[in-house]
Amino acid sequence: MAPKIKVPYEDIVTEAIQIVREKGIEAVNARSVAARLNCSVQPIFRTFGTMEELKIAVLKRANEIYEGVMEESLMRGGFSEMGLAYVNFAKNEKNMFKMMFMSNSLFVSNTTTASTQGSATEIMGTTAGDDIVLSMLCDETGLDVSKAKELYTGLWFLLHGMASLIVCNSCTLSDDEIKRILKNTCDGLVYLLNNEQKYV
Repeated sequence: MAPKIKVPYEDIVTEAIQIVREKGIEAVNARSVAARLNCSVQPIFRTFGTMEELKIAVLKRANEIYEGVMEESLMRGGFSEMGLAYVNFAKNEKNMFKMMFMSNSLFVSNTTTASTQGSATEIMGTTAGDDIVLSMLCDETGLDVSKAKELYTGLWFLLHGMASLIVCNSCTLSDDEIKRILKNTCDGLVYLLNNEQKYV
């Protein structure tokens, strides 16, 4: 009997991530991954019992890549750098962004599934890293936590909208344009939140 071929977990996930980058999560299957590893599908299923398990591992790895990008942006500056990094992640990793933020087909433990989502303001502050972002916004704007959550919600809608338009090839935006749009929107929301009694 021929010896069983063993392929390391890391190699399988790495090749699956590359398929996502090139063709999208829909192209990830046992045969496509095995072809890149120059092996049969058996080693894939010896490591991952099902394709769903492999796709969950791929999504977790994508999340690690994304978190690394966002952490680097935090070291460079404030919220504007984080916002720019989010949109540029969509620009540079279109298929990965689409899998992570524009699909309900997969989820990881620290994301919120569609069936359990509340309103946008209820979600803000509940996902990993939100406490850091809210603290940053409070420091940068002087808003209290409650108003900072409202600001965060509005800016997240703006940033995700820009990122989604880029992913769908509906527009292109330079870094300077992204920063200017983000600053103008942030300044406007902060002004309204600080003077909301005038508009009630």
